[in-house]
Amino acid sequence: MSHEGRGKFSRVTYIQRMNTAGGTAPTTGADAAHVSQEARVPYTAEYYFYRAHHSPADEVTDWNATAENAVKTAALNPGVQGRFMAIVHTAVYDAVNGIVHKYTPYFVTDKAPRGAQPEAAVVQAAYTTLKTLFPAQTATFDAQLVDSLAKIPGNRGDSVSIARGRAWGEHVANKILAWRSADGFSASLPGYLGGGAPGVWRSPPTPTNPDGTLPAVFPQMAVLVPFAMSSPSQFRPGPPPPLTSAQYAADVNEVRAIGHLDSAVRTPEQTHLALLWQATGAAEENRVARSVVPPENSLVDNARLFALLNIVACDAIIAGFDSKYAYNFWRPYHAIHLADTDGNPATAADPAWNSLFLSPRHQEYISNHAVFTGAFMHVLARELGNEHTFTLVAVDYPSFTWTFNRFSDATAQVKEARIWAGIHYRNSCNVGEAVGLQIADYVRENFLLPRGERDGEHGDGEHGDHDGGHGEHNGHHGHHGRGHD
Repeated sequence: MSHEGRGKFSRVTYIQRMNTAGGTAPTTGADAAHVSQEARVPYTAEYYFYRAHHSPADEVTDWNATAENAVKTAALNPGVQGRFMAIVHTAVYDAVNGIVHKYTPYFVTDKAPRGAQPEAAVVQAAYTTLKTLFPAQTATFDAQLVDSLAKIPGNRGDSVSIARGRAWGEHVANKILAWRSADGFSASLPGYLGGGAPGVWRSPPTPTNPDGTLPAVFPQMAVLVPFAMSSPSQFRPGPPPPLTSAQYAADVNEVRAIGHLDSAVRTPEQTHLALLWQATGAAEENRVARSVVPPENSLVDNARLFALLNIVACDAIIAGFDSKYAYNFWRPYHAIHLADTDGNPATAADPAWNSLFLSPRHQEYISNHAVFTGAFMHVLARELGNEHTFTLVAVDYPSFTWTFNRFSDATAQVKEARIWAGIHYRNSCNVGEAVGLQIADYVRENFLLPRGERDGEHGDGEHGDHDGGHGEHNGHHGHHGRGHD
């Protein structure tokens, strides 16, 4: 039995026939006079097809793990990890979906070659994007490529379908890479130093740099071409609360008490959680997603899930930086040190106050962790259901982990963690979560949608000799052309 491809019977390992009626062999004709002749005898029977338990691991999840390792090996800041993961997974998605046509295309609408192997397309698309994005790690990707190709069903070394799949995957990857090469990520922008007015961000002092002398980082992320949003400001929230408001005073006083370096009210567990979330970015949350992939998912279903997650992840960070650079709101460090300048009688200055760790060197409002994790977990909850058990593990803080029973619990916790760390106000975290949910719903409702029957849906990955249904960009944003907090 051939197991090549991902059709409905590709995972069948055993066939059983039962309750046969009819089909009795003819009593005559089996002699020299009837050589090469055929006699057909009708019969009925019940056939049972058995397949081995399907592991949720496949080429998509394997190369997602490879991408995660690449991001961590390159020591990318969490604020930019999402862009790299999104490039990989949009290429992977368009590569496999361009063959099986189960969902609407994301960016590449060219026609895949007939008979192209979806698994090979996934492997080559991931390999090509990662090799381009992280050339110093080429040897690692080369080894992974050899291993992945050897595991593809039907691999015989000279398979035409595998060769076609690889060629298609590379074509798709190169089109995605060409588009994103002009997205503004490498742009050189003027540094923003902030100012001395109350409420305006400025850099905190370091052992080598006085207060307010360093520019905010990642200004290009505020103007990066989004993967799905119509513009970086599409979901820009309203401004932070006025310095003289009761809400502002409540937020400052809360973080002053629990976010202090030597806080008497923050528990040891809360301290560990603040440090765990500080070490968490797109790489770590992709690992969470791999741990909850439904075992019944097909290759294209997994490609779609990880494309959705990482499109949302990157666009959430873009929206976060758009807000940061639009409002330039100060961090708790300066709000508390300079509280005697805010005009609010309910706050008091403390020039000796320090947060649990140094704030990231960019503006406070909104929280990037809240908008990113809120969006990421919301996609998982909408796609898979909210109640799933998973463990958050961070390579950069390996001594402490946390297990959740719901995706929404992770979002709730990350908001608290940023306050416990002394680097965010509650309002910024709440607004960040709300923006993240908006982005997640927008992407899910407008991109990578299931095809209707009239579009030639091919169900669970029927691939090969079909021509139609590459479709359109589904109202794609019309532009071709992006840290954490």
